Parts: sequence; C-alpha cells; structure tokens
Amino acid sequence: MTLSSDSTVLVSAGEVSGDHYIARLCTILRSLRYGGRICGLCGQESAASGAEALWRNERLHLLGIAEVIGSIADILKLLGEMKRFVLNEAPRALIFVDSPDFHLPLIRRLRRGGYGGKIFYVSPPSVWAWRSYRARDLSMYVDECLPLFKFEHEYLKKTGVTSFWTGHPLVGEFAGLKIDVKAAAARITKGASDIDRDRVVALLPGSRMAEIEQLYPVLAAVAEKLDSRGFTPVFSLAPGLSERARGFLLGKLRDSGQHYYDGPGRELMALSKAVAGSSGTATAEALLLKRYMVVIYKMKPLSAFIGKLLLSHLFFALPNLLAGEMFFPELIQERATPEAVAGELFTWLGTDRAGRAAKESRMGELARSMGTPDAYDFWARRILEAL
Repeated sequence: MTLSSDSTVLVSAGEVSGDHYIARLCTILRSLRYGGRICGLCGQESAASGAEALWRNERLHLLGIAEVIGSIADILKLLGEMKRFVLNEAPRALIFVDSPDFHLPLIRRLRRGGYGGKIFYVSPPSVWAWRSYRARDLSMYVDECLPLFKFEHEYLKKTGVTSFWTGHPLVGEFAGLKIDVKAAAARITKGASDIDRDRVVALLPGSRMAEIEQLYPVLAAVAEKLDSRGFTPVFSLAPGLSERARGFLLGKLRDSGQHYYDGPGRELMALSKAVAGSSGTATAEALLLKRYMVVIYKMKPLSAFIGKLLLSHLFFALPNLLAGEMFFPELIQERATPEAVAGELFTWLGTDRAGRAAKESRMGELARSMGTPDAYDFWARRILEAL
C-alpha cells in the first residue's frame, strides 16, 4: 500500500520511552511505503528517525502533579498550539503515546473542535490502576487503543474501548538483541579495563530532569555502599535525555568520580549482575534480560500524597503487575532510602546459585507473557489499514 505524499500523520510522545516507540513506528511506516508527512511533538530519537519536530517533548518531561501545576502556563500554551495545528491542517491520523494528563485533554478539545480523522493511542492511560473514568473518553474519542500488555487490553475491552494487542514492542527488540558485552564494558568510564563484570551493578536515575533530581542523591549514596563492599556501581547516562538533564547528571557524575555508561541502559544492564533505579520501561527491559531490579520511585510530597489517594493497584512496577506479586522490590517515597535499596541489592547478590536460577526462570516465564515480537509491524498495519 502506498499513501499519497500529501497526507499527514501527527505523532505525539511526551516521554523518552514513548519517543522510542514513535521512532520505531515511523521506520516501519516508511518501510511499508507510507510516503506522507510525519510530524508532531517529538524527542531526539523520533526526530532522528525522520519525524518532523514541530514541538520538542522536553516541555512535558514532568514527574508529578505538583510539578505539572508549576508548568501549567506552558502546558496550556502547547495544548493551544497543537490544537490549532490539527484543526487547521487536518492530518489523516493522530498517534499519541503515554502522557495521558496532556493527551486526553488535547483529544477532547480536538474532537469537540470538529476533528474527524483517526486517533490512535499507543500505551493508553492505566485506567485499570487509577482514574478508571478515563476509559469513557477513550471509548468516545479514540478510534483504536494499542496497549502494551494483555491485561490492559482485556480491561479496556471490558470497558467498551476499542483495543488491539499482540505484544509489547520490546519483545521484538530483545528477541534479536545481541550485545557485545566486552565492547560495552569498555565504554564504562574511569578505568573500564580493570572492571570485574561479575561485580557491576547498574544504577538508573531516570530520563526526566525532575526524576533525576529526586533519585540521584539516593543512588549516589547506594553507590558508596556498593563500592565499600567491593562492587562496581555504574550509572546510566541514557540517550534521549534533554540537554539540561544530561548536563546536570553528567556534572554530578564527573564531580563525584563515579563510573557511568554513556549509551543505552539495556547495554549496561546486560553486563550487570543487578539493577536499581527508576520505574518504567527499564523494569520491562530488566525482566527481558533476566536482571534482578530494585525499583525506586520518588516525587515531591504533594504529588505523592495525591497519587496515594488515587492509586487503586497494589503494584506499579511492570514485572510485578505481570506476576501479581512483589516480584521485584518496590521502594516508594520515604521507603526509598539508600540503606533499603542497598540492602535489597546485597540480599540478591548474596543469593546462592539455586535461588538465583529459580528467580531467573520465573523472569523467563513472565517475559513470555509479554506477547509476540511483532508489535511495531502490527501497529503500523493497523494504522495504514485505518487510513
């Protein structure tokens, strides 16, 4: 199928992980001979894949409700700019990823403003966990939801939302993943040639500035504890960071003389024996790599308080949602202390071979429940079919 070059698809991803999905999706759409314009709210990766960045998604790199309140003027300005563009240009389709607190209000404004094109929502709101009333907006305004997990798909279908699912996109990426561990180890700063890979612990402070500000102090103290016990903590300086976040984190790491890995977090995790860091896509990557992870989550007190009032699910880490139990430790807010994080890591690192093998076998089972490896192709074909 070849669509005319005068058609437009608008994409919008507020998070680094969502931008990664958009980048991969753009590549598949082009390979399937979509010849039209792809533009919208983009990050570094989707822009590099050929999407035209009309707006930079750094404007949405916010962590909690309190942080959003402080940026409300810019958010409203961005909503207005995107609404005007869509209503004036009338793209054939809109593809939104994550960031429901921004995307759902935008979708409502667009539909009420008369937009009649197709709307797709990749990784739609977690209505199964909190604010279930948002499923009504999804059923009213979104043509197709493309969730990441089967349990999300089943919940959405039960609430009347049009949903399609085949698997998590990372399943396909990791199915053919080949990491040269030796070459990756050589990219670790500060005397990488002397590093014992059996002692490496990956520390992931996140991808957003607000997240890094909250997690870095905790992980820096964890690094000291690991170092004192003969382990080698290595921080992830992941691609896709905003210039401000990258500069902040890089300055901290250089000032403290910490080891860090300037590259994809999955490469660092692959050569590590354990992982500690932020919740989100990294937890799915750790599961697919069979790497034990201590998941930490911290935000400003007001955001945390409101979140506790609204959250209706027991877990927030993706592997735990799949397992239905506390499979990876979750340390939230006041529980996310350096002592607690380091304690969980030392417990795992001290586990005997049989215990580790049993846990890793369970990781494999959970990874297999994430579906088939053709998610990107499936999404692209659904979008092209609708067009």
